[in-house]
Amino acid sequence: MPCVIRRGALALGVGLLVAWPGVALAQSTDVPTVSDQVVLSGDVHVPRGTVVGEVVVFAGSATVEGVVQGDVVVVDGPVTIGGQVGGDVVALHGPIRLLATAQVTGDVLAGGNLIMVDGAQVTGTVRRDVGFTLAGPAAALGALLVSAAMSVSILLVGLVILLLAPRGAERSADAARSAPASSAGWGLLLAFGVPIAAVAAAATIVGLPLGLVVALGLGLLVMVGQAMVTFIVGRLLVHAPRSRIGALFAGWGIGTAVGLVPFLNVAWWTLGSVFGLGAMLVAAWRARSGPSAALVPGGRGGRHRARRAPRPAPVPAGATPGPSEPSTERPVDMPLAED
Repeated sequence: MPCVIRRGALALGVGLLVAWPGVALAQSTDVPTVSDQVVLSGDVHVPRGTVVGEVVVFAGSATVEGVVQGDVVVVDGPVTIGGQVGGDVVALHGPIRLLATAQVTGDVLAGGNLIMVDGAQVTGTVRRDVGFTLAGPAAALGALLVSAAMSVSILLVGLVILLLAPRGAERSADAARSAPASSAGWGLLLAFGVPIAAVAAAATIVGLPLGLVVALGLGLLVMVGQAMVTFIVGRLLVHAPRSRIGALFAGWGIGTAVGLVPFLNVAWWTLGSVFGLGAMLVAAWRARSGPSAALVPGGRGGRHRARRAPRPAPVPAGATPGPSEPSTERPVDMPLAED
């Protein structure tokens, strides 16, 4: 019987020795996964003995007693560190408290107050009352962002104009091509007259609503004029009756390239809007007065009166009338032909 026991113990020992590498391999590969803690509204607590990746809280607080391998970032709320943080600790709008057991490898940046108890260890820099703004990137990309926004807005307004009034856009392009001086002059008059009229109307109680509406609509007028001059420039490259959309995109490409140049883009947006509005005004006057009517300030268009034919000279008594020559006068009831 003792022999059987010894043989069983020996077999068990050999089995453990054979299975030990597999057990060790299983233990080495069974590594717990580290998760990130991202909370939109609420509190994050990393207890002692817990390991997480990143901690990001938009509105709430963050308390770390365990280990955070990445950064701890709180947009609006306080931060308390009593454990280990492998990255930075940032509180955009809130205080930071570092306990005596805190260990931070990166920087500690607090948008509010910062309390650091003796014994806390920080490898990077420690700063309080830090102002987090986008002044640097916005200053570098400000001109580009404005140009991109203007370019997209002009394209959308131009597409709306072609959708609602395609013939009006074509007439404006014809007016700009045939009467550039009149378009520029009336555009300048409109650019100066509308703001003055809005201010004058707003100075009275009765005209205050009208003045406010006109003042608020100046931005829309500028955008419409710029979209129209974009189409006009495109029509110089893509002639009618080819695609209107193609002409708009051709002009839009040129305008976008000009809009990327500082100072030149402001002149293009201003003068182009004035010229586009003037071309629209000339086209509207022509449509009202007829195809050949001139744009005369204060003039009246539309109807044409026929000139009366002169009365024939009386024939003296006893004289024989000669052969009648073809008359060059128009009949009274015949309208004048369009020039």
